[in-house]
Amino acid sequence: MAVQFVDRERETQELRELAGQPPALVVIRGRRRVGKSFLLRVALAGDRVISLQAEQQPRPLQLEAFARECSRLLPGAPPLVFRDWGEALEFVEQQARAGGPLTVILDEFQYLAASDPGLESTIQRFWDRWDAEGVPVLIVLCGSALSFMAGLLGGARPTYGRSVYRPLLLPLTYRDTAAFAPASSSPTELIERFAVLGGTPQYQRWAGARPLRDVIAKAILPSDAPLHSDPEHLIRAEEEIREPGPYFGALDAIASGYTTTSEIAGRLEIKQQLADKFLSRLEDLGYIARAEPLEPGRKGARRAYWEIKDPYFRFWFRYVFPNRSRLARGRISEVVREIRADLATFVGPVFEECCREWVARYSPLGESALEVGSWWSRKHDIEVDVVTLEKRGYGLLGSCKWWTRKVGENVVDQLYEAKAALGPKAAQAKLALFARGGFTDALRERAKREEVALIDVSDLFADRRSESTSNASRA
Repeated sequence: MAVQFVDRERETQELRELAGQPPALVVIRGRRRVGKSFLLRVALAGDRVISLQAEQQPRPLQLEAFARECSRLLPGAPPLVFRDWGEALEFVEQQARAGGPLTVILDEFQYLAASDPGLESTIQRFWDRWDAEGVPVLIVLCGSALSFMAGLLGGARPTYGRSVYRPLLLPLTYRDTAAFAPASSSPTELIERFAVLGGTPQYQRWAGARPLRDVIAKAILPSDAPLHSDPEHLIRAEEEIREPGPYFGALDAIASGYTTTSEIAGRLEIKQQLADKFLSRLEDLGYIARAEPLEPGRKGARRAYWEIKDPYFRFWFRYVFPNRSRLARGRISEVVREIRADLATFVGPVFEECCREWVARYSPLGESALEVGSWWSRKHDIEVDVVTLEKRGYGLLGSCKWWTRKVGENVVDQLYEAKAALGPKAAQAKLALFARGGFTDALRERAKREEVALIDVSDLFADRRSESTSNASRA
């Protein structure tokens, strides 16, 4: 598959503008595989770019690698040698003063800082001079150690207050990932593909533009497939995780339906305080999140539960992790059949997330929303899949059905019951139904009379500026 550059237009434009008007200091952070290095290669290219992809190795080897990159600026000259980062940045300054704007990229910066505790202060010292004297250097510090990189922006660090741009790169949305799928994919197939692979660009590239069944059977389940062990590799590679076992256990417990801290602690047979530590770390890394019912003032916090946030991690811990022994014996077709039989149940919650994303980002229904989420009662006997909060209360209540059959009037009745349960703050809320399989004629007629929005799965991929979403979906 040809290399694609999807989304990231805003980040690309910002980086190019800063490269054209240095000096500037940039801090970029994001999870592994999210496309940070690829963004930098596309946005910052040319002969006046020094880019170091750092590795976990001693400082002399890192300086040697940086010197090789710097030597490209002096073709035909003897190889450069730097004894420390002060000498290296002194060379950068000389080249920028003599030859014009220069970009320096230090990728996976946490490895460089770990091998030289004084590096941040050295960068601060040079940066302050470059900034004061207008030395045309754009220096980019990029890394996937989220806690460490976020710390660079904190008040106690030498780089505090000096970066002019500090993006956190997130996974792509369900609509952006459609660019990686086969061109003939239906909206239903696009949702299913996103439910399996999520928004991590590297996963989409590894999967390639092939049918989802082949993605699962050839790119995920075989033990030598590129996606087979990646969640395990990522967790083992994270900073501050010395023993990955409890983290795998916590993720496996959540995937198996143990969603409160006490339930997870019981499943792992550890104290709740220790479970809190593991869960907090996974949350910091973006692999899990606390789901809370959306209510004014966070009144529903006590009903919160843990969920695996990344779709591929959710898929992997549901279907790959518990079947590794069978997969190692080559019984791939059996697992594929089991996945296909269960896929609709697995995709349903992801469809709900896509509907919330659509309301939050792409639909007029969410234009006045301060927050978008979901809601459930204390006994879980009433649930609302899509909820928006506005200044005066609830603005929208929506129900999502990943059914192959058409949705009927009974679903609207359930929404009205939920509206009554939410009380006066939901009195003016609009109602919406989201469906994979369409709507019955009786429901369409009733939706016209009662101004209930009907959103088909294809509407989730329609142009945001099109009026078809608000008009054609109401019928």
